[in-house]
Amino acid sequence: MSKPAAVRGTLFAAVLAAFCSLACAAPPARAADAPPLVIAGTGDSEELLRILAARYMREFPGTRIEVPDSIGTSGGIKAVLAGKAELARTARPLRDEEKAQGLAEIVFARSPLVFAVNPSVTGVESLTKEQVLDVFSGKVADWAALGAPAGPIRKVCRETPETGRVILNAAIDGFEALGCRDQAVAYSTPEAVAMTADNAGAIGYFAKSAMTGTKLRALAISGVAPTPENVNRGTYGIFIPFALVYKRPLSPAATGFIKALALPDARTAMANYGCLPLPVSPPSP
Repeated sequence: MSKPAAVRGTLFAAVLAAFCSLACAAPPARAADAPPLVIAGTGDSEELLRILAARYMREFPGTRIEVPDSIGTSGGIKAVLAGKAELARTARPLRDEEKAQGLAEIVFARSPLVFAVNPSVTGVESLTKEQVLDVFSGKVADWAALGAPAGPIRKVCRETPETGRVILNAAIDGFEALGCRDQAVAYSTPEAVAMTADNAGAIGYFAKSAMTGTKLRALAISGVAPTPENVNRGTYGIFIPFALVYKRPLSPAATGFIKALALPDARTAMANYGCLPLPVSPPSP
């Protein structure tokens, strides 16, 4: 055999050996075998983040994202600290003691906080803050007093320190003192939405995004509609901040998902859910 032929034979043998080594090795872990990106927390942004997660997984089929049922903002934060979730969906700013544990947050949208009525309630499009107090105090107990067809007003309440209730306590003087006396109590946003949707004459309060896909109708406050445009203008000042809370370092899946919140299709989805999208900066390392 000539020297060039011998060299070619040696190279071929080396390549073949390398190929066999790779082929015989254990295959790399498939995406389906990797743990999912879990985003736990508040029910206020639950449905919105499920939509955004589904869009992201269609774009990146190798990624698995789970958005479990509501455990509340604080529950989501505890899940991140315990390593049970990588991202927490939250509806309030981080507290100092939470930041001290190494947590950071990215606020990606604002959702109007609305008073919404069952579709059986007609003829009422707006309430003043005084009328809200009259309704939830029981002073006004029949829809006829507000211009709607006669029927009992069924109130769905949230207990403080639930985020939406805290925001309304600050926005409407006297609302906090009402408590939940003579009212049905919901313990999560999805439950409040369901109770309002399932009971004729019901009125409840929650993030507007949480009622998307239902027949509930959001009321204006003193004639100002709860739209993203009015939130942006500052004319509708009752809203919930939607954020993702995390602890460094982030996985590529979590980093990619957060960055995707700034893309046009994600922002369109937020707007379709009645939210005001906010600028999103990539998380720092």
